[in-house]
Amino acid sequence: MEGFNWDEIKEQLRKAVKLEKIEDDLLIKLTVLESNIEENKMVGGMLKSEEEMKRSLGQFMGKQEALDCDIDINQDEKFITLKMKSEEEFKKVYELLNDLFFGDFFKKMIEAMMEVFFKKMIEALMGTIKTYRFPNSKKFLS
Repeated sequence: MEGFNWDEIKEQLRKAVKLEKIEDDLLIKLTVLESNIEENKMVGGMLKSEEEMKRSLGQFMGKQEALDCDIDINQDEKFITLKMKSEEEFKKVYELLNDLFFGDFFKKMIEAMMEVFFKKMIEALMGTIKTYRFPNSKKFLS
């Protein structure tokens, strides 16, 4: 997608966030290495509150409700731990966070939004053309 340097964005996120998993404990640890990630409009708000993070993760996973897990946000040490309740959820959330911070999640999301936007624009324009009453060509040209 033009206007975004996705490689640069991913590199900035790699420098800003460290993602770890402790499979035996179903624990995911997200460490904020650079404080400017918290100011990022796309992900920063999610990192500030346990409830916001549960809600956002649930939405990213296609659920209507907040994710059911235990979250601890340590503002002083700048890390977040997510204690999952099942191995399946643990794997899904880890994959999501990995794609969110180091993959193409945002690129795919923005491209999908742009595709829907342009499709709606074309449909609206086609509807306008179909219903537009063109002036009588003889009268219009004379």
